[in-house]
Amino acid sequence: MRKFIDNEKGNSIFFILWLFGIVAVVFLIVANIAKIYVVQAQANSSVEQAAFAGTSVLIDETTKTVEEFDGSVISAAQKALDGGKSINEQIEEKQQELKDSGKASDLAYIQALNDVLPGELEEHPLLKEAFREHFSDSTLNSRIQNAAQSILTDNDANPEDMDIILSTEDWRIEVKSTATFESISDNKLIKVFQEKIPQKGYGPKLKYLEKVYE
Repeated sequence: MRKFIDNEKGNSIFFILWLFGIVAVVFLIVANIAKIYVVQAQANSSVEQAAFAGTSVLIDETTKTVEEFDGSVISAAQKALDGGKSINEQIEEKQQELKDSGKASDLAYIQALNDVLPGELEEHPLLKEAFREHFSDSTLNSRIQNAAQSILTDNDANPEDMDIILSTEDWRIEVKSTATFESISDNKLIKVFQEKIPQKGYGPKLKYLEKVYE
């Protein structure tokens, strides 16, 4: 009888150890699945932010172009046609109108550019020339790439995998890159491995650029 009880205890310990092993493996699998989603979200956030950073370079160049044009002698003819208002004043008025309707300031500014500039570029050929001159600057592409890569680096993504373009279909910056997933491992049943997770991010549309490049 004693021997039977000892055998039962031994079997119970073996079963408990086996159960703990199964639980540990399941925990690792679940933890790795959760980590995949975290890294995927990180990669998505990184490329979205990188696309916005690249877009901000284009917007800064746009603002500079408008300000230089407004400060030039040729802007007098433009003001005469536009009721005495400079292009920048028209953009600011539109931005304020959009902010009053509830839009965030930066998004309101982008929409104001998209609302005001196409008509102005159509109306004033010299403004279009000024834009083409600024946007043909040989340093512009490198500034866009540097801004995007900096964001990817800061967010632990892989800047070496970055592919960035200005889409001429949607007129927005599009960024592709990856973030690296490294598995959680017990170094026995589940081995350590790495996998790059690709994502693509989009900046806001700058529809006025279509008028610049047409």
